[in-house]
Amino acid sequence: MHTAERDARPAIVFLHGILGADVIRKAWPGFRYFRGIRKSLDTAEASLHFPLTPSASSIANRASVLRRFIGQLEARHIHLVAHSMGGLDARYLVHHFDPEHRIRSLTTIGSPHRGSELVHWVDSTRGLVQSFARHLLYPGILELTPQACAQFNRDIPDRADVRYRSWAGCRPAGEMPLLYRKQTRLLQQQSGDNDSQVSVASAKWGEYMGTVRADHLELVGWSLGLPKKRIQRPFDHAAFFQSLVNGILHPEP
Repeated sequence: MHTAERDARPAIVFLHGILGADVIRKAWPGFRYFRGIRKSLDTAEASLHFPLTPSASSIANRASVLRRFIGQLEARHIHLVAHSMGGLDARYLVHHFDPEHRIRSLTTIGSPHRGSELVHWVDSTRGLVQSFARHLLYPGILELTPQACAQFNRDIPDRADVRYRSWAGCRPAGEMPLLYRKQTRLLQQQSGDNDSQVSVASAKWGEYMGTVRADHLELVGWSLGLPKKRIQRPFDHAAFFQSLVNGILHPEP
């Protein structure tokens, strides 16, 4: 049992996206989805948590796993920070699985709140990226079409007592690693500025905090491109998350 002092600290829970650590750790036991964040964050004001959910499962199933996890936390107040599909898991969790209303805020980063047109590309065309996605990301990825997310948004309204904030990433195709350039251009044509997987428009939810110069994986510390100061690669994700956490703990009115 935690002490009363420990109970008084809020918990900040970081939620990963669709290709989470449970799959990658089978080949790479030391893998951490939010790269270096646990070590780099400097705060004694909150406890930090990094739960795992089934990588390619449904939103409802992933949220039910998170329900059990937060049920074990002693904190009176909980703040969620979610990347990519984790943002939809979090919204489902807030709506369905928080009867005591301990969750006070949700901050999403590159989350496809309105879906991604790339799901249709993955589902209907051939290529290395598409084959990889079909092999590892089904069936969960099928819940990320614009049509599926439109229905999700109708079924999962925001809760009035939770503060919803969001961030997006964006790089032009020329700044992307070669692996991302085709899909970045495709998404640009269909949905505008994007991080190679999620458009800025889709990432906006609740209070929009801004767009950072980063691709989808850079947002959590993984850069597949060569370092270049001119284009600010790699993205300084450690400073970003430190600022984000500070804003959660000391919010402006």
